[in-house]
Amino acid sequence: MAVFRGDIRSTALGMDTGLAVILPYDRPAGVQQTPCKVLYLLHGLGDNCAAWCRYTAIERYARDKGLAVIMPEVQRSFYHDMVHGPDYFTYVSEELPALCGAMFGISTRREDTYIAGLSMGGYGALKCGLTHPGRYAGCASFSGAVDLVGVMAEHSENEALSEEFKAVLGTGLQIRDGDNLMVLAEAVSRLPRAQQPAVYITCGTEDFLYEGNQRFKAHLETLPLDFTFVEWPGEHEWGFWDVSVAKALEFFLPEPV
Repeated sequence: MAVFRGDIRSTALGMDTGLAVILPYDRPAGVQQTPCKVLYLLHGLGDNCAAWCRYTAIERYARDKGLAVIMPEVQRSFYHDMVHGPDYFTYVSEELPALCGAMFGISTRREDTYIAGLSMGGYGALKCGLTHPGRYAGCASFSGAVDLVGVMAEHSENEALSEEFKAVLGTGLQIRDGDNLMVLAEAVSRLPRAQQPAVYITCGTEDFLYEGNQRFKAHLETLPLDFTFVEWPGEHEWGFWDVSVAKALEFFLPEPV
């Protein structure tokens, strides 16, 4: 395996930004060799592109699957094209896959491409997968802020967070349909099953985002959508997310191909 962390120039952002990459140049025998499958792995609100490598065994999990892992950095943008800030959603969902495909020789085929993330990144991963179902075979959220309307309501008294969200959403704090996972899930559910990305969600029963995840689950249950929701005792912490990403990879890639 090879692990790199550096900077990349983004046209969508209009600046350099951090990027961490795991490349399986020494894939196990029996695992497809070129081009390899890829997981885009998204960080949370207080993290950066290095967090997954620092706090989990993602390099080992990627080695066992012969998988490339791309970990971008989006600051505290909530994976939006910000009203008052850079276009982070465009960067992650459109520009970055094209750049990485060209630089690293990884697959750009839908059937080889997955996206996952924790907390804010869980929201971002589902937003990418549900907005562009033709680009991802699967998307996963771990302790995700999946009910953004609920998150905004529950933190309405937090002045500092409200000011941050004004940069993301605008001064009116309006959540557009294109940023609402409930609405995006409804749109994807109207597609034929073969065109829907597999959706995998985990959340700890002691997590402060658990109730929001339950609301999202209840909504998905009303839709003809392929999704799996897994919960077990756990809080909003790295031990839970380490287990979650291992489970997600087993779900998406149950055996080497």
